[in-house]
Amino acid sequence: MENNVGLIIDLDRCWGCKACEVACKQELELGIGPRPIQVEEIGPRKIEDRLHKDFVPVLCQHCHQPACREACPTDAIYRAEDKSIQINPDLCDQCAACEAACPYGAIELTEQYGAVKCTLCFSRRENDWLPSCVQHCEGRAFTLASSQKLSSVIAEKKYAWSTGQVVYVSNKWISFGKALTVNPE
Repeated sequence: MENNVGLIIDLDRCWGCKACEVACKQELELGIGPRPIQVEEIGPRKIEDRLHKDFVPVLCQHCHQPACREACPTDAIYRAEDKSIQINPDLCDQCAACEAACPYGAIELTEQYGAVKCTLCFSRRENDWLPSCVQHCEGRAFTLASSQKLSSVIAEKKYAWSTGQVVYVSNKWISFGKALTVNPE
């Protein structure tokens, strides 16, 4: 498995089919209810006199400074060697501090499954397989990449945004701002 892994989400390629949501739920063997990826609908809105309807897959950002990890009283949330943020279910006491602390709503505490969030398909990647969302995205909006690749892809796009190992890129989303560097730690 590669160190310093990241996920690139090209918002210009997402058309809201929600295949990523289904693939993620199936991979994590989740029933109805928890959704580690939620595709949010934006618009319609006007960009340069044209109407646009956009979709944004929202998931754990695998933050560089994860509020969930700081809030966890049992140290169940940890940074793996690949820089992704993971939860050790054996240490989790289901206090919901992580769920409350996450600014993206990316952790969901359920009675049946415990704390649920995107793992960047850690176990799949240990077998050199792509994350399920990457494999099943029909629009090819998701790309798994090393930190070096993240930097080069960001340079190709007009706009980029990130707080961690997940980077959103676009050529039309002016609200993101241009300047972004990937923190390789």
